[in-house]
Amino acid sequence: MSGNGRTGSVDSTSSWRDSLPLSHDPTAWGDWLSTMAAVAQLTPAGVGMHNVLIATDFSHHSNAALRFGLSLARLYGAQAEIVYVLPTDEYVIAGPEGLHAAKEAARRDLLEFKSRLGHLPELANFDDLHVSMLEGPVAECLLQCARERKIDLIVVGTHGRGGFGKVILGSVAEKVFRHSPVPVLTVGPNTHRHRDINQAHHILAPCDLTARSHPAVAYACALAEEHNSQLTVMHVADRPVDPTTLDPTKVKQDVQRQLMDLVGPRADQVAVHYRVEFGSVPSAILQVASEMDPDFIVVGVRRASGVLDRFMWPIAYELVRSATCPVLTIRGSGPPR
Repeated sequence: MSGNGRTGSVDSTSSWRDSLPLSHDPTAWGDWLSTMAAVAQLTPAGVGMHNVLIATDFSHHSNAALRFGLSLARLYGAQAEIVYVLPTDEYVIAGPEGLHAAKEAARRDLLEFKSRLGHLPELANFDDLHVSMLEGPVAECLLQCARERKIDLIVVGTHGRGGFGKVILGSVAEKVFRHSPVPVLTVGPNTHRHRDINQAHHILAPCDLTARSHPAVAYACALAEEHNSQLTVMHVADRPVDPTTLDPTKVKQDVQRQLMDLVGPRADQVAVHYRVEFGSVPSAILQVASEMDPDFIVVGVRRASGVLDRFMWPIAYELVRSATCPVLTIRGSGPPR
């Protein structure tokens, strides 16, 4: 509700639009793709956020992602694009009648959803809001929508009914994480409370010291500076097989120096802590997160390739599935390998 008593405008025209034309290759996006992937939405002034895409399935469980997305949009003065995707590919077996019934149900849900929006505190003094319903494969529709509307951040939830809720931690999330050239904020099923974005106190940035993690660390530093938050940059190393030949303490010292070099002069503007742990990457990250209770985990993921490595999709998947805070994935700009 804005100061003049008007709720945020809902794009009723686009609410019933046909699905956007989809490219066979969700990364074939020309200049926009290469530019966004290179900068990861960092500007000389910090984090640049003008358009936020929030995916919803109208369910109670997707409200967490909606609240985070709206809070971020309001904080940065960005336009919020709330998008529901009707996964028409899941109704092929049901036939035309089943698809028609699903569309009618989705339209009723959309009207009810719009009526609920005006009661959200995150919409106080918020005018720049649009709601759309698209049809087609969920990941492809979200990515194409992000391209068409020059989105700076995609926000998704991991609970809810229907196809989107069931598969967002599977193939859909993998496509969004790995193909989106802009950051993706995922609110997982174990996010235990709605955090005040304006009071983000601590950010955790796991780092594997490869090129793909550099944009994530830079983004985390910019977020920490803008929110006046503490930042913990951590690395998980393999434990030396023979401690007599390779001192674990020396390994930690060497890795910490590399982390400090990676953060560089940004440490002058942010309170940075460095941690080096040994063991399983996701388990170590989640253990540190349980100790510090961060407001965000910011992690770099590799751009799409045919290979899944030790610090790619399986780790992002586990963090999103188990973390008690939102996970922000930043796709690295380095070449796939």
